[in-house]
Amino acid sequence: MSATGPLADIDYQVLAGFQGGAVIAVWSTVMISGFLPRAAGPAVVRGPVGSVLVFFSALAIFVLLAVLVLAAPGLPWAVSTIAVGLAVLGAPFLAQALPGWFRNSRSGLLAVLTSCAAASYMLASFIQI
Repeated sequence: MSATGPLADIDYQVLAGFQGGAVIAVWSTVMISGFLPRAAGPAVVRGPVGSVLVFFSALAIFVLLAVLVLAAPGLPWAVSTIAVGLAVLGAPFLAQALPGWFRNSRSGLLAVLTSCAAASYMLASFIQI
C-alpha cells in the first residue's frame, strides 16, 4: 500500500532542516526585537559595537529568511505552511525561557548571529536551482 497526498514523496531531511531554520528565524526575530529601537533598548546596544551587532544580526535574519524561501520549493506547499506556523507558535516560548541577562546582552546578539548563519549554511545544501 502506497501513501498518497502531500506526505507521499516528502524528503524528511529537507523537512527537518526547514523546520529548524524556521524556528531559528522566528526565535531570532523575537530576540532582536528587544533591541529595537536602539534608543529604547538595553545600554549594551547604544555603543558602536552594539550597533554593529544589531545590524549584522538583522542582516543574518534576512539572509536566513531568503534561504528559507529558496528551500521551500523542496517541500509540498501545505507541509511548509504548517512548518512555518509551528515555528511562529513555538519559537517565542523559546526566547521567553531564556534568562533576561542573556536576552538583553551582546551574548544574545551573538547567539542570534551564529545560529542564523549556521542555519543558512545548513539550508543552502537543500536548495535546488
